[in-house]
Amino acid sequence: MFKPLLTLALLVTTPAYAGVEELMKADADILGNPITYANGDAAEITSIMITMQPGESNGWHSHPVPTFGYVLSGELTVEYEGGAVKIMRPGETVVEAQHTPHQGHNRGDEVVKIVVFYAGSKGVPTTVRGK
Repeated sequence: MFKPLLTLALLVTTPAYAGVEELMKADADILGNPITYANGDAAEITSIMITMQPGESNGWHSHPVPTFGYVLSGELTVEYEGGAVKIMRPGETVVEAQHTPHQGHNRGDEVVKIVVFYAGSKGVPTTVRGK
């Protein structure tokens, strides 16, 4: 079940963070048909794998596009501008805050792994670095 309860302090199309591996970027489906949103706008879907070692942080950033994820392992603490803090755990699905600066910290002893999907458009970054 999809639980939009937490967030993904996650990363970028151009990895400024070493723990990002792009898994897929597509503007067409498996049959070659263009992917479009309900209003007809062209879509570009990107998927990445985030890997954070214990003690790592991914720095302040925000997402101008809808961002979703699934936590595979570890525990990620996400700090938001304004002071809110959320914790993400294995097996949780996440809808990340859009347009809100945040950063993630792996404060645990286990590697954090998260699969992330961005519902973007060509020419629009998935992540903007900085606060």
